[in-house]
Amino acid sequence: MIVFRIAVSAFAVALVVFGIIWTISPVPFGFLIVAAGLALFISVAPAEVRWLRRRWRWFDHRMHDLEEVLPEWIARRLRVSDYEHGEDDPPPVRKRAARA
Repeated sequence: MIVFRIAVSAFAVALVVFGIIWTISPVPFGFLIVAAGLALFISVAPAEVRWLRRRWRWFDHRMHDLEEVLPEWIARRLRVSDYEHGEDDPPPVRKRAARA
């Protein structure tokens, strides 16, 4: 089982890298590949995503922003990788600054 998780994690990282490279090309399907790779990585390796969120606060803030706009069944997977609250906790209520 652990070999499968490592293999899928490696495949997800390869998808993200390949998607970033493909984003530069004239055919902009790289964003979809990056999103698929990140979704796969978040579902397979929540502990590693938790480590990334703790290390890079900007990444953590983007994940919180995604939790607010994504459907609940996807946002639940992001909440599992959050180190501030668990899966059973309600989503955090964050107030956005008023834009002028």
